[in-house]
Amino acid sequence: MERGLTTIRDWIIGDRVFQIPDYQRNYSWGEKQWEDLWDDLFYLNSDRRHYFGTLIINKTSREIKSELKSFQVYELIDGQQRVVTTLILIREIILQLASMGDKSIKKEQLNDLEKDYLKYNNVYKLMLLGTDEKFFKQHIIDNKTYPVDVLTPSQRKLLEAKKFFKNYFEKYSREYDRSTFREFLLNLKQKIDNMEIIIYEVSGETDAILIFETVNDRGKPLTNLEKSKSFLMHTIYQSANPDELKNYLSQINESFFDIFKCFEGITDTEHGEGLKEDDIQRYHYIIYEAAELKEVSHQYLIYLKEMVRNLYRENPISSLDYAMEYSKDLEKAFFALKEIVIYNKRNKLGEILKRIFALGRIANFLPLLIATWIRFVEEKEKVLGILNLIEVMAFRVYAIGKRRADTGEGRLNLLAYNIHNGKIEYDEVIDGLENLISNYENDEDFERDLKSENFHERVEGRDKKFLFFEYEKFLRKQSKEPLDIELEDILRLEYEIEHIWASEPSKLDLSEKLLEIHSRCKNKLGNLTIAPKSWNSGWGNIPFKDKKKGMKGYSNSSLRVQRELSNFRLWGEKQIEERENQIIEFALDRWRI
Repeated sequence: MERGLTTIRDWIIGDRVFQIPDYQRNYSWGEKQWEDLWDDLFYLNSDRRHYFGTLIINKTSREIKSELKSFQVYELIDGQQRVVTTLILIREIILQLASMGDKSIKKEQLNDLEKDYLKYNNVYKLMLLGTDEKFFKQHIIDNKTYPVDVLTPSQRKLLEAKKFFKNYFEKYSREYDRSTFREFLLNLKQKIDNMEIIIYEVSGETDAILIFETVNDRGKPLTNLEKSKSFLMHTIYQSANPDELKNYLSQINESFFDIFKCFEGITDTEHGEGLKEDDIQRYHYIIYEAAELKEVSHQYLIYLKEMVRNLYRENPISSLDYAMEYSKDLEKAFFALKEIVIYNKRNKLGEILKRIFALGRIANFLPLLIATWIRFVEEKEKVLGILNLIEVMAFRVYAIGKRRADTGEGRLNLLAYNIHNGKIEYDEVIDGLENLISNYENDEDFERDLKSENFHERVEGRDKKFLFFEYEKFLRKQSKEPLDIELEDILRLEYEIEHIWASEPSKLDLSEKLLEIHSRCKNKLGNLTIAPKSWNSGWGNIPFKDKKKGMKGYSNSSLRVQRELSNFRLWGEKQIEERENQIIEFALDRWRI
């Protein structure tokens, strides 16, 4: 095949087929890219040609035979996303033409189109990666019924692309008469045929991988995880014995296939939906290599490549071993995080994970959580011990102490690194976390911050709800009353923080002296509780004595933190301080170091 400028039609048609090489990513285009391609073609004047870009290919030594024909196999180094999408579009054009029943378009002509662009007998024009290959053949090219469960993100994207173009065609089939719609389809097909491309052919797999890595490090929209895969594959091509090459490449492919599957499982959950591939890979690099060096962890791909290249210069086998070990360890990290975010058992571990995620300061702790899960997953009591201190730190240091979001990050990362690499034992982990918490929010600091006169304004609403839910649990346990409400319920908008001594004094008829006391005490912890939103808005700013009365008074509340208030005859500075001390005593014990 000649290099240089040609058209899609001249490139595709012929005794050649194309395969996506192992080091490539899977199909990942989305609606924006589909829309761009559609608009480029739809609004293109018939006398103009659309420039489709450069396609990089590599001629292999393989051939595929079908009856009397032989097809040369080429690897598609760069251009997969564009080519796959174009073939999906052509598939839909052929289906639309076939469904019209137009006698001017003969069945033999449609069969010839399929043979030229999609498949010749059992030989498909394009072969994708891994399980996507069979999926693409059966459900996109052969148009078989979709599977109930889509197994991978790329398979879902393939189906969505097919539906995207199908929806456009169905729209225009309703707007146009039969003849106009037929001309529209044939014109669109002609525009695709005439799309101009530049073919650049490389020679040899090593050059192909190097070019792929180079091209995609210069502006192509690959994630660092995808770049890491191609780089590690390149390392293996350079370092492995030819007899073992296929086995090593297979292992890398399996690891990254499982990694991407785990990532989909992570992002399909409430706790993991905001995480990015690159974030998780950075967390892993912290526990694997970077330790406390923040600047290293944020540039992990640069340091990963530098590490492997230095090893290669010393001994190629060392770089090969590192590439394999890193891939397997990265897979463990993704799997561990998936187990963490999907864990929903109603046991101690499930409850403490729920609380940690509810506190919302998870990013700092993820390297530590991942390292703990990998190292101690079979020793649940040790996992519980570490997770308990993570909750204590999240609540004391960040929620109540209001420390900066990155407070203690370096020391947490070092702990995670030492756990993962077996440099410290469980008791040392506990000591390290306890010392870290004491350094930033010891008992004296914790009590001081809980006693703040401006507690209500200082602490976030979600954190106050969290505190009062745990206090509610404590009061129910004391009274041997079953707990019939969940943390998730309290954290919803249906519940609010209520001022017991109303925050607005206009209806309280207070003397000048009491107004001063009220101003000082109204936002203190002891003057706050949780209440259903409807209850809170219904009572408004009425006096305490009126809140105690009636069927909707404190004594008849479903919440113990409200019912206990009915034990007070009056409400003022003395009572607020008394209740504040009770809650602080509880908090010091509940989140003790």
